[in-house]
Amino acid sequence: MNHWLNIIFLGVWISAPGGLGNTIKERNLFATELFQTLATDRQDENVIISPVSIQLALGLAYYGAEGRTAAELQKTLHASAKESKDGLAESYHNLLHSYIKSKTVLEIANKVYTRENLTVSSHFREVAQKYFDSEVEPMNFSRETEAVERINRWVKQQTQNKIERVVDSLEPDTNVALVNAIYFKARWARPFNDEDTRNREFWLSESQSIQVPTMFADNWYYYADYPELDAKAIELFFENINLTMWFILPNQRSGLQALEQKLKGVDFNLLEDRWQWQSVSVYLPKFKFEFDTDLRPTLHKMGISAMFSDAADFSNIFQDSPIGTRITKVQHKTFIDVNEIGCEAAGASYAAGVPMSLPLDPKTFVADHPFAFIIRDKHAVYFTGHIVKF
Repeated sequence: MNHWLNIIFLGVWISAPGGLGNTIKERNLFATELFQTLATDRQDENVIISPVSIQLALGLAYYGAEGRTAAELQKTLHASAKESKDGLAESYHNLLHSYIKSKTVLEIANKVYTRENLTVSSHFREVAQKYFDSEVEPMNFSRETEAVERINRWVKQQTQNKIERVVDSLEPDTNVALVNAIYFKARWARPFNDEDTRNREFWLSESQSIQVPTMFADNWYYYADYPELDAKAIELFFENINLTMWFILPNQRSGLQALEQKLKGVDFNLLEDRWQWQSVSVYLPKFKFEFDTDLRPTLHKMGISAMFSDAADFSNIFQDSPIGTRITKVQHKTFIDVNEIGCEAAGASYAAGVPMSLPLDPKTFVADHPFAFIIRDKHAVYFTGHIVKF
């Protein structure tokens, strides 16, 4: 008899407001590869995912895996074979605690539900709690309705009621459900004035456009032109200066797909080195949407296949591992809302961290056609996505 291992990932962002060689560069590499692989098949819809959320869940799955299952996860996560699994777990622990001093609302939560008649390995339970801040709780999966509601209730609580349901059904033979939720809410360090928001043209293609509510600000920002990407970018700070949001705009109206292909494998910290502090007139559309997808096809394209097959080996999760435990669901659900909201008192702290520079020619950043966005800090990419329609 086959048994099922469900992994449910969530990423939620509200209001625009390392170990095993798993360095910042390698985490960023996973993030760009994941998004580019997914976005290739989603060029006609708005997309947002949380790479850090997915990494945490895959990292916990990797700790419970052996053999080919572990090897594929290790390679996809860009984890070095020279170091132990404990090293990877330690890097994730450091990541989870890197944002604790944040003045924004940034919460990442993990939960492991296991079949109540199976004994979880004491070591796996310890690692889940110590490194992933994840409790391990027994559940009667045979009572599907109750199990589904219990998972969704936890998800709703962790996402401040923004995502009410992430799972509608569970296989009766489910042994484990690894659930991850992330919630983010922050104010712009320099808010947009809602009186300046008005309908402006947004080009859906080279020849078709619509009118959408577009914010405007004329201020000082970090800005860069990237000829090798055929794109320009601007960085907007949140109340917590350690978290920023990048908007990357292709120079061509139909250039998003080419841009995303070029971004695959890019080290964002190297791109950041080319920011220039200068006056920029910014036109940015407001957007709000929800995205829901099963990540199995994307992960399969990235080289993860064993954990979805009968050959899956998650023998480190249980003391007496059930035969044939495999993953059948990798659900990722996200929500984002970008608007004018800001914090009046944030200007001083924002300016305090800005280096002096010579005046540069004023720039204009008009996001009037499909563009990509990233929410990140020096440690990881928390969210990434693109806007193609309204």
